[in-house]
Amino acid sequence: MKHLAITAGAISLIAGAAHAGGVDRSGQSIRALFEEGGASGAYAEFSFGTVNPTANGNFGGDPLQSYTQLGFAYKQNMGDALSFALIADQPFGASVQYPAGAPFGGAGADVKSQALTAVGRYKMANNFSIHGGLRFQKLNGTIVSPPDNLTASSKYNVGYLVGVAYEKPEIAMRVSLTYNSKITNKMSGTENGGAVNFNIVTPQSWNLEAQTGIAANTLLFGSIRYAGWDGFNVTTPTKTYANFTGNTTTYSIGLGRKFNENWSAAVTLGYEKPGNRPTTTPLAPTTGSTSIGLGATYTNGNAKITAGVTYAKLGDQNFGAVTWTGNKALAAGIRVGVSF
Repeated sequence: MKHLAITAGAISLIAGAAHAGGVDRSGQSIRALFEEGGASGAYAEFSFGTVNPTANGNFGGDPLQSYTQLGFAYKQNMGDALSFALIADQPFGASVQYPAGAPFGGAGADVKSQALTAVGRYKMANNFSIHGGLRFQKLNGTIVSPPDNLTASSKYNVGYLVGVAYEKPEIAMRVSLTYNSKITNKMSGTENGGAVNFNIVTPQSWNLEAQTGIAANTLLFGSIRYAGWDGFNVTTPTKTYANFTGNTTTYSIGLGRKFNENWSAAVTLGYEKPGNRPTTTPLAPTTGSTSIGLGATYTNGNAKITAGVTYAKLGDQNFGAVTWTGNKALAAGIRVGVSF
C-alpha cells in the first residue's frame, strides 16, 4: 500500500491546482510529514505542475492565464516518536489579464505567494499523533483596475498550523485534521506612482485528509478543505481592488491500485460548489469546479516518480452584463520522491 499513498498525494496536488480558477492553488497539504523515510529516516521530494485554465466571456475574450506550481519537501525522523518536515509551496495566486477592447480591457492581476512550513509531529502509543508548527509566507504582485495600478510585495510574515492524526498501518489507514491560521502580510509598494502601505490577510483553513485500504493492493482516499475566504480583500487607503464574499469547501475522493512492485495508479474526483463567489470583481471570472484526475507512480528502490493530469470544469460567473460560461482547466504535474 505504501506507494499507493504517494500516488494519492500527487493527484490531490494536481487536482487542487485546477480549482477556483487558481486562487487557492496548493491546498496547503502536509502529506510529506507522514512519509516513512529511508535508512536514515529521511525523505525528500520535488514537484512541478502546470495549469492552463480557460474562461469563455460573452465578449469573446479569455482573461485567464496559464501558471506553474513548484513544491519541495524534506522530512526527517528523530527517533520512533518524533519527526519534522520542511515544506515549500505556493499556496495562493491570481493570473488574469483582460484583452484590449473587451469589457474591463487592460484590467488584470498577477499575484504570487511563497510559503515555507516548518512542522513537527509526535507519535503517541495509541496510534494517535499530534503535529504543529509555523508557516512563513510572503506575497507579491500587480493589480491593474483602470485607471489605477497597484504593485506591492511583503517580506515573510508568520502564521501557524496545528493538527491531529490517527493511523492503523496494517490496513494503510490514516486520518489527519489540520488547522491553518490566517496570515497577515504587511504590503508595501506603489499605487499610481505613489508609495503605499497596507495589509492583506490570507484566510484560515481546515484540511481533513484520509486514506484506507479496502482490499488487497487497493486504497481509498479523499480530502475536505474548508477555506474562510469570506471577508478577504485587497484594500489600500484609497481603493478596494478585490473583495471576496463567500467561503469555499473543496471535496475530493479517489481510488488507488497497486499492480506490481513497480507500478500503481489512481483516479481522483473533485468538487467545489459553484456560485457568485469568491469575489464581486471581474478578477475572478470562474467559481467552483468539478474535476477528474488520473495518475501513475513508478517505484524503483527508494525512488518514486509520479505523474498525472487533471481536467476540471470551472463554474460559471457573472459581473453585471458580462458572463463567463463553459469554463475549464487542464493541469499536469510530476513529483519525484526519494527515501534515504
